[in-house]
Amino acid sequence: MTDKRRFTVIDGTPAPDTPAEQVRKRVRAMPRPKAMPQCGRCGGREYIEAKIGIGKSVTKQKLCVLCLMQGQRVVMG
Repeated sequence: MTDKRRFTVIDGTPAPDTPAEQVRKRVRAMPRPKAMPQCGRCGGREYIEAKIGIGKSVTKQKLCVLCLMQGQRVVMG
């Protein structure tokens, strides 16, 4: 086989510097308590707990409400 790479990494364009994006950057930079999860994408702290599976093999994930309302599934950590 050849050493031809299939994928290349490119630098994406940064988010536009709108007032809403400035607020998101400020909220993401704020210190937060360990017990309070925060969305890495929008900075929101509201979440819905989704359970996947039945019985003993249940996986729980915290999904950001604000991103979920926009049609994006973001797991909070």
